[in-house]
Amino acid sequence: MLTLFLFVLGSIFGSFYNVCIYRLPNDLDIIRKNSFCPSCKYSIPFYLNIPIISYIINFGKCRNCKKNINISYIVVEILTAILFVQSYLKFGLSLEFIGYIIFFSSLIIIFFTDLKYYLILDNITIPFSIIGIILVFLNKNPFNVNLLESILGGLIGYGIIYLIRYLFFKIRKLDGMGFGDAKLFLLIGVWLGVKSIYLVLASSAIVGAIVGLFIILIFKKDKNFQIPYGCFIVLAAALYPYFGSMFYNLIQNL
Repeated sequence: MLTLFLFVLGSIFGSFYNVCIYRLPNDLDIIRKNSFCPSCKYSIPFYLNIPIISYIINFGKCRNCKKNINISYIVVEILTAILFVQSYLKFGLSLEFIGYIIFFSSLIIIFFTDLKYYLILDNITIPFSIIGIILVFLNKNPFNVNLLESILGGLIGYGIIYLIRYLFFKIRKLDGMGFGDAKLFLLIGVWLGVKSIYLVLASSAIVGAIVGLFIILIFKKDKNFQIPYGCFIVLAAALYPYFGSMFYNLIQNL
């Protein structure tokens, strides 16, 4: 019953994350205004705003204007519901349980704001980085990162991206990466430690380059077209807690 409750609670939080993903980039209030259809602005009553279930019952369409609602809404709700259950199974009811949810929730929000709007927002990265530092200081970081690793991770993560951005601009006279990417690496370094920076940076750059090349060749895009690189950073960061130690152990053995 507790697992079921956490799944439902996670889906409710996921519904709120959808509000943040849509409204924060558009400078809209995330608390006082009721949920509404992005297309016709129809105010959705509470009985038609049940996470996951409402999307399925309405076949992914607005009840009022019948236009399709982006599938990302139900994806976010399901991902967050699974996150809550996974965190409980991993840590039980503890501060680590809360920290695990907070970190991966930040990644979910950042992934979809960057995917939809090419934005990584300071009001997500900065507060969540501060929370990460607090949990490390309390020795409740869910990824067993100590204070020195966390501080170095944040500083080096931000510094590397800032340097890459500066050099790219000097050479190409273009903004290759935004400050949002730097602050995302600050967040990742604080939560996952300094050892995560190299692997997340390398793997996200490789995958991003492959996807970008694929889009250029298949869809005939100009080589300077913009891709949401933050999405690849988020995916690499999400996988690091599961595969990072495996990679470094392999390197050490070799």
